[in-house]
Amino acid sequence: MRLLRGASILMCFLMMASCSTESANETPTDYKVVNNFTYNQEELQIEQKINEYRISKGLTPLEKINHISYLSEGHDEYMITTKIVDHSYFNEREQNLKTTLGAKKVGENIAYGYETISSTFNAWLNSDLHRMNIEGDYTNFGVAVRKDNNGTMYITNIFIKK
Repeated sequence: MRLLRGASILMCFLMMASCSTESANETPTDYKVVNNFTYNQEELQIEQKINEYRISKGLTPLEKINHISYLSEGHDEYMITTKIVDHSYFNEREQNLKTTLGAKKVGENIAYGYETISSTFNAWLNSDLHRMNIEGDYTNFGVAVRKDNNGTMYITNIFIKK
């Protein structure tokens, strides 16, 4: 039973990971800000759930930035294409956001395989690392939800502090 519980915890961690950093400025690279992004219903639900939750905890709601959602979408597409669910290339996304938007701090939550936005959000709240990002000292965020050919949902949610 103990082994099964440990394996379950490991699987949850691998299926839904959280990443964040707070670091000094690095060498800028030539990035361009993407201003156009069309939000689907699931993405708008995540925005609403995050901000309602933050307000319920006495925290400031976060403002969406299209460029962050664009980068989130790119990571969803990467995970779908490679079938690897992790924070690959997080440092590149972080550097992009520092260079283009002046981010001082960047955090990222990912998830896949949940059937609803509510189940995804509840799983994030039940994970200390994910909840820390949701409750974190951030000012803005972006989110993208994409589905593979089987309808499996992939979600990337990036937070920044300007």
